[in-house]
Amino acid sequence: MHGRSRGFLVVLTLLGLASVGVELTRSAPALAQAPGTWAVTTAVVALLLFSPVTVGRRDRATHMTFGETAAVLAYAVLAPAAAALSLGAAALVLVLSLRTSAVNRLFNATSTLTAAAAGALTVAALSGHAPRLGAAAAAAVVFGTVSHLQVVTVLSLTRGRLIAGFTSGLRQLAVVETAGVVLGLLLAPLLVRDPAGAWRLLPLLAVLAVLSRRYTRLATERDLLDALAEATAELHATLHPDRVLDALHAHATRLLPRSEVALQPGPPQPHQVGDVVADDTLWLVARTGVAQVGVPAEQRVLHGLTAAARRALDNARLHRQVEEQALTDALTGVPNRAALVRHLTRELARAHRHGSSIGLLFLDLDGFKRVNDVHGHEAGDALLCDVAAQLRGAVRTEDLVARLAGDEFCVVLDGMADRAQASGVAEDLRSRLERGLGARGVGVSLGLALGPGDGDDPAALLRAADEAMYADKTARARTGASSARPAAVDD
Repeated sequence: MHGRSRGFLVVLTLLGLASVGVELTRSAPALAQAPGTWAVTTAVVALLLFSPVTVGRRDRATHMTFGETAAVLAYAVLAPAAAALSLGAAALVLVLSLRTSAVNRLFNATSTLTAAAAGALTVAALSGHAPRLGAAAAAAVVFGTVSHLQVVTVLSLTRGRLIAGFTSGLRQLAVVETAGVVLGLLLAPLLVRDPAGAWRLLPLLAVLAVLSRRYTRLATERDLLDALAEATAELHATLHPDRVLDALHAHATRLLPRSEVALQPGPPQPHQVGDVVADDTLWLVARTGVAQVGVPAEQRVLHGLTAAARRALDNARLHRQVEEQALTDALTGVPNRAALVRHLTRELARAHRHGSSIGLLFLDLDGFKRVNDVHGHEAGDALLCDVAAQLRGAVRTEDLVARLAGDEFCVVLDGMADRAQASGVAEDLRSRLERGLGARGVGVSLGLALGPGDGDDPAALLRAADEAMYADKTARARTGASSARPAAVDD
């Protein structure tokens, strides 16, 4: 918890303790005169607080605990100080039952005590100026509003900014308070006429508490399962690891909107909960902040999301491996024809946008068949691997070396200024290759095409480079030259 929020909690605790002292002192005569009324009213209030209700589904759901209803009944039946003490005692039982941290319990308890004291002051101020039920309704509104503002304050102090969704939270608060106060005004006359006889309501309220808590838990789990199913489907539909992580963070933030969800390289800190995403090197964590109600499902949300993300990352890695294998020549390890076509499509589109050119070299090994016939296919395969390695070592990192089939290779030269530059690079490549291949009786025929001028799609550009290569091969055979300038397609 941030230092400022700790200071706020200390002040709140002191105010809560002071209010309890004042309430015990001022309510002592009333408690001594009618302890049964106070005990029964407190039991009714406690059961109402233990009866959460969820209206709507998913992001549109509204949650309430009949807190305002309980406040109306308490302030209508009991003296202001006794009513505040009743609300505080009932809330303390609820707080102790929550599965949350000690800090959360302390905050929830003290915030309820101070909110109940604010309601008691409201009743006292309106005494003699408004009907008893009207004063009780106003006190219940103050009770709920103060509780809400304390939550907003401590979360905003912890995060250093006003919490997200504050405006929508106010709208939800207005709906909840209105419904709770109206219900309290409907029930209050029953208790006011016969406060001691309110025990007859306890069995009914106990059943309501059990059923409402069960329904709320089932509704929450249903919405959570629906949300996790949607998140899992989206994660598995993403076949890129970075996009999987982006989707994971987005879904976790949506499902835990007030928990400061983050992806971090280490395990959760003492103020966090989390689960591992990838090999103990990446964790999805959420801050365990102070909240009005504990969130035991938070760890389950993280576990479900990270489990889905781990499977999605495995699928993405498998897809990438399969894709790489489909685009790689099995013998030489360089890109194959499919990868070449994909690369040419992308580079030609970029050349069109920027008005630039790319060079495509088409290489064929002269005398390669003789190597296979004389020395065997293993020697031929070794020669092809050697040629691929030499080509990769001779070109820039932005250029692409690919094997088409047999002894045919292509080199894509990125960002060529003109044909002369591309021809110079091509001749240099041939010279470097033939220095090593000449001793094996192998030469290199080479054709050059410049895109998009010689072809504005991969098929046309490959065809132009192939024709240029055959023209070069014919010229070399006719002259018997061991090397020749690369033939270029006419503009």
